Amino acid sequence: MREMKKHIQERGITLVALVVTLVILLILAGITIATLFGENGIINKAQKAKEETEKSTKNELDALNSLEEEMENAINGNGWRQPNPLKPEITNGEITLKIGDYVDYDCTTSNEIYTSAKEKTGYTQDQVFKANAYSYGWRVLGIDKSTKQLQLISEDFVPLTGGGDRGNRIGQYYYLSGRAGYIYGEGELNKICSIYGNGKGAVTARSINVDDVNKITGYNPNNIGVKDPSQTGSGIKFGDGSAREYNNTVKYTLTSNGVKYEPVNGAPSGTSSMFKKFVYYNNETNEWKILEENQSTTLKSNVYSYYPTTLTETDDDINAKVGIASTSAEYKMLFVNSSTGDDNTNIGNSNGIQYWLNSKYLCTENGYAHVGLRYINEGRISYNGLHETYEPNDVNYLGIRPVVTLSSEIQLKDSETIQDGCKLYNMEVK
Repeated sequence: MREMKKHIQERGITLVALVVTLVILLILAGITIATLFGENGIINKAQKAKEETEKSTKNELDALNSLEEEMENAINGNGWRQPNPLKPEITNGEITLKIGDYVDYDCTTSNEIYTSAKEKTGYTQDQVFKANAYSYGWRVLGIDKSTKQLQLISEDFVPLTGGGDRGNRIGQYYYLSGRAGYIYGEGELNKICSIYGNGKGAVTARSINVDDVNKITGYNPNNIGVKDPSQTGSGIKFGDGSAREYNNTVKYTLTSNGVKYEPVNGAPSGTSSMFKKFVYYNNETNEWKILEENQSTTLKSNVYSYYPTTLTETDDDINAKVGIASTSAEYKMLFVNSSTGDDNTNIGNSNGIQYWLNSKYLCTENGYAHVGLRYINEGRISYNGLHETYEPNDVNYLGIRPVVTLSSEIQLKDSETIQDGCKLYNMEVK
């Protein structure tokens, strides 16, 4: 009995010791876990240290890049730059310009003519442009990022003969229509505008595009955090929740009942009996395709529209990082015809200045899609259809504004003349 009692006592002590050991281990494990994963744990501190290091490294790289750019400009003695993208100021280290300022560039010394053939526009007749027929001025638009050369935009539309009229802006509207207008429109706009880039001090010219405008307004269609009360109200994608939503993909199938549409973003699917035809442009094969019954295709929308005066990142308009005021020189340059004093209420039969942006778009809708070019319309960036998949005859007519890139050899001097609240600079070539 004594031996059995002694055995039980020894065994009991062993079990107690084991339990105590386990409790101690659990306590230590809890402390270790808290030390590793707690709010002030080693893991969180390491993550914060990593983020601070990355931020510091980025700041150092940005500073080095900025210093490298400054040194390059100092050594080469040329190259324009915009030190703060949020401000409309451009400098070459010797002179500071503002977007909207005037430069006395002259394109009329060129006798070049370009004929935009009706086969390339879808219009009923050829449209002819002469470089020496443009008599208005030129304004500072920005800089070419790759070459750091100064870019100017025509103050008004370039005139044409053989073109269409609209309101009181006779002979200033360029017509594009249908499939041909969509396929060749970008190329034709650039070819037309190129004839205005042969004046003294210029190296090239092209048509203005939507990126030129977005660079000034600060708009980024991929930034869904940007608030634009006029179109979304809550800082979400353009067309959010609909078939046309920016970057949304829609599958279209031609059926005996009409066109079936299936948006991948969760927007309502269905079949539209209104449309019995589906003709689209295949970007991979560069040809028009017609869906046969039970055939399908998938199209991706890249459409958007916005008003720059309502575009803000926060509710605090004073400290907003994007958007431009209607009183600013940039707004007047892009959205108001300052050369004639016309504003958004008295330009012909329109409610605002309207001109082509050399940028294609594709918009997906319920049962159909349409393509065309973007444009400036009544104080906003919008899109203008040239071809719809059910094939109506779309004809659109808008103004053209060239963008001229100046040589690095030019020199500018303040003429101390003010036009429309902006300075006028005289230009010389070194």
